[in-house]
Parts: sequence; structure tokens; C-alpha cells
Amino acid sequence: MPTAIRSAAVCTDPDTGSYLELATRAARACLERAGVGVDEIGLLVNAGVFRDNNLCEPAVAALVQKRLGLGLRYEPGRVPALSFDVMHGAAGVPHAIDVAESFLRADDVRYALLVAGDAHPSTRRDTDDALYTASGAAMLLEKACAVGGFGRLQTVEPTGPVEPSVWVDIEEAGTNGRATGHAVVGPDPLAVAAAAVRACVAEEGLTESDFADGRAVLLAPAPSSDFPARLAGTLGIPRTAVVGPDPRVGDPYSAAPIHAYLAAQDSGQLTAARTTLLLAAYDASAACLAHRRDAAPVGVATP
Repeated sequence: MPTAIRSAAVCTDPDTGSYLELATRAARACLERAGVGVDEIGLLVNAGVFRDNNLCEPAVAALVQKRLGLGLRYEPGRVPALSFDVMHGAAGVPHAIDVAESFLRADDVRYALLVAGDAHPSTRRDTDDALYTASGAAMLLEKACAVGGFGRLQTVEPTGPVEPSVWVDIEEAGTNGRATGHAVVGPDPLAVAAAAVRACVAEEGLTESDFADGRAVLLAPAPSSDFPARLAGTLGIPRTAVVGPDPRVGDPYSAAPIHAYLAAQDSGQLTAARTTLLLAAYDASAACLAHRRDAAPVGVATP
């Protein structure tokens, strides 16, 4: 059965720098908009990367699940809930959607809740070394009969050794290691992003006219303020067909696809579009996933 995007929400509240809190608030808002209770959720997936205190264990998804009160008791008649993390840098959301669809094929899972976002490990909002905007984002997926669902995930990955872009120098950090991190700005992801989009466009049988007429819209990340414009130019599609996060937000990193989804929703472009491409990219990796409002056209492969 196809998968629909039921609702989405983001949280950039300035009163907290905790990713756990930002993600929980976004999740609650997402469920409230959908009119769905926590007891109806069968799966929670976290795709965020940078978290409070450089936390490694337990999974962040489990901590958000606890804060939401989601599936904490196993009783007859209650939907059992599973939670886990899917980490793939800024490309986590498309990969998380792809994984969640496998669970939505099960008879007892109707809704899957995804959260993403990042925060400085110190949980402070006034740091000078934060590379990304602190935010939490959530997207609710639902089994549905009246939509075309998601297409096949298209990815571009590095073929050789990859240098770390973020790490903690234990000797230098000393006892402050849980609140610090070293980071370098990676290469421009424009080329890999364009390659992933082209693969998705070919898979879906889309043309330039689909983007020009508003039948297709591309949701882009924001590693730089001009990235959506440069991506449109590289792909040869109208700039208006590429929607990124609200420029006032900055770079929400792993939450960017959900920020861009809401920006396109607010502009009315999602209402007109028959196909929405969700793109995520960073450094040498990119992932692109199509969501269709209608059944897949003849000749288009389905997952």
C-alpha cells in the first residue's frame, strides 16, 4: 500500500538548545496537526546527527519516544512501538523514509513518525562554533490508498576514502569533551546533489516542462544561501521550482528536507505539484526521493 505524508512540523524555539527538546516539540506539533494520538504510532525513527552532550547511547529515538510517552506500555489493544536511529549525515531523512516504508507494509503499523534536526553539543544557542541552525523537525507517514506514494531512493555516495568532517579531540577537550567538537566545512555538494536529482527525474519520467508548469517541485537543502538557485541553474529548471528552507532559518542540516517541505506547503506549490522530490545532500553524498500524489504512470518503476 502506498505511503502518504500526513503532516510535518518544525521547531526552532529560542528558549532551548536541546535537540531532544526541539525534536519532541516538533513531533508533538506534527501529531496535533494530523489529529493522530501517540498511541497510534507504530514506529519512530530519528535521523538527526548532532545531539545533546555528544550522546552516543541510548539511541536518540528512544529518548524522544520516552518524552512523547509513545508506546511505553505493552497492553492488549495498544499498538506496539519500535524506535531507532538512522544516521546518514544531512541525507538521513530520505533514508529514514525508505526504511520506514518497509515497516508500514506490516499489518499492525499504520503510522511512522520521523524526527530530524541538530543542536550544538553544549545545548547552548549562543556559541560561535555552531555550523548548523539548532532545530527539530518531524514528519508523519501514513498508509494510504489515494496517493502514488514514494518512488525508489536514488543515492550518490563517495567511492574512495572519506575524511572525517566532525570529531572530538579528547586530549584537547579534556573534561569538556561532551560539550565540544571539531568541524571542518566539507566540499560543495552541488555536483552530487544534481546527480541524485537527475537519477530521480529519469526514474520518474519527469521533464523540464513538469518543473516549469508546477507539476513537479524540488525540495532542496541549504548548505549555503544560494544553493537552491545554483542547483536550479545546474539542472536547467526554473528557480521557482526549487524550494529550500526559509532563508531566515539558515542551514538546518539534517532537518532541511522537512523545513523545505513546509516552505513549499506554505507557498502553495505542494498543492499544485503532482510529484515532489525530496533532496538531501552534504559533502560527497546525496539522496533524492520522489513522492507522487497520483499512481505511478505506466512505465515508471515502483519500489
